[in-house]
Amino acid sequence: MTDPSWPKPPREPGPWGGGPPVAPPGNTPLPPLPGPGGVSRTTAAATNPWANAESIPAPPPPPRAPFPGLDTASIPRIDRAPRWIVALAALVVLAVVAGGAYVVTQGGRKYPSEWDARVKPIADWVAKARKLDFDHPVEVQFLSEADYRARSTGGASAEAAAPSAEEQAQQDDAVAQLRALGLVEGKVDLGKANDTLSDTGTLAFYDPEVKKVFIRGTEMTPALRVTLAHELTHVLQDQHFDLERLADLPEDEAPVLRALAEGDAERIEDEYVQKVLTAKEREAYAKDSEAAGKAASDTIDKSVPPVLSALFQAPYIFGPELVAHLALDGGDLDKAFEDVPNEEVLFNPLIFGTPAAESDPLTVAAPSGTDKIEDGLFGPTTWYLMLASRLSPAVALKATDGLGGDGYVVYREKGTVCVQVHAAGDTPKDVEELAAALGDWVKGSPAGKASVETVDGQVRFRSCDPGDAAKGAGKVTPDLLVVPVTRTQVYDQVMDAGGASSEQATCYADAIVTNLSVEQLTSSTYVQSPEGAAKLQQLQLGCR
Repeated sequence: MTDPSWPKPPREPGPWGGGPPVAPPGNTPLPPLPGPGGVSRTTAAATNPWANAESIPAPPPPPRAPFPGLDTASIPRIDRAPRWIVALAALVVLAVVAGGAYVVTQGGRKYPSEWDARVKPIADWVAKARKLDFDHPVEVQFLSEADYRARSTGGASAEAAAPSAEEQAQQDDAVAQLRALGLVEGKVDLGKANDTLSDTGTLAFYDPEVKKVFIRGTEMTPALRVTLAHELTHVLQDQHFDLERLADLPEDEAPVLRALAEGDAERIEDEYVQKVLTAKEREAYAKDSEAAGKAASDTIDKSVPPVLSALFQAPYIFGPELVAHLALDGGDLDKAFEDVPNEEVLFNPLIFGTPAAESDPLTVAAPSGTDKIEDGLFGPTTWYLMLASRLSPAVALKATDGLGGDGYVVYREKGTVCVQVHAAGDTPKDVEELAAALGDWVKGSPAGKASVETVDGQVRFRSCDPGDAAKGAGKVTPDLLVVPVTRTQVYDQVMDAGGASSEQATCYADAIVTNLSVEQLTSSTYVQSPEGAAKLQQLQLGCR
């Protein structure tokens, strides 16, 4: 049997164990989640996987997973974690004065009349590659290490004042809610996690609120140039599609705009690496990326709960595949920016533009006699990660696929923080599958702390904080997001190769994520081993 050659076997990215880090030393895409991006992804030349039984499509490389940070101002509505995932803090904007001529445009804002000479060649290239023109230059501030850290973390420092009593209470409630959902255990310092994610490993970021790019240092290394290509793509997006509206979009659309923005910027970034950097510069860039990615991984692993990394990496992981699917399907990327679809398309882009992508939000009231803390939409990403923390990812993904709408409320009952979520399904069978999955999830909770029932065709799930001494939190890592993204990648690459129907591609993609473990999907050797090749052939033949 020949080695699988279509597409390339998975490579191991930084956040997943055992492989070289892929995060470069810089790419901070845009607030509220600054964080590094990834090295250029390559794709093997496609052959027809259905032409003969020995040309077996292997799972594609796991998505790049940079280390986005947490915004200190408007986290709540960006990454589709419920709003309580991260405590809020005030954003401190540094007043950094830069020289140069300015013109006054758009609502009295002042913008430079020309690009910084160091930035202009990159800006010109990005505009041509993205096929959009800049309305005007923006200020690019080159900051000292200390000033950059202060800007990226909202002014936090090792000597920063302790949170106020109110801020600490908010953080305590947030951690209690995470414990209620089995996503963390014990005590968690959310403020420290926030600062770590905001600053670790980043070289630059674009802030759409103040319309400026902030740079760590002054040396124009290959890594910084690549980072600027990414950030300037965000500037173009903001000028044409208004990234500031993230905070005003419905909760089930904001994460999709976020993912579109990151996927689009990574696409341009990759092109810059391949088309502009010299071979020597690419080598230096890859070396710096590996070193910085490892350093970032080590730092984050020590002080950030894995669920926070997973939640805030989600747009960077889902985005490139959503953008790639739109391109393959002949979709209009710019139109998607203008008319943002529902969050479900991140898990299944095939429903883009169909009624299946529409869901009805549910309003959930706090039980009588309790104190409401907040309410909102739970969302597919949170459902999937919560379920997959205790169940198989395949079961979690199937349950998530059937969601037809949801809503949650957080409340305090006799001093204990609880979360109640109601969910509808696309079909009665979907309701049954979600209820069954939640029933199995509840079995992993401390006795009496969680329950699930089906009432009037809706699933009603409740879980309360078991306390900081309780054990049994589920295992949540960014690896789990490999599963839905791999499904999209396999489908797209089978269709792109030709020779297979949409039904065959769907069958094969579903079969891979159902029958291969996360460890196998992220392994650099499994799909090329005799065992892996035989498994892939078996799955392919089952879809003929």
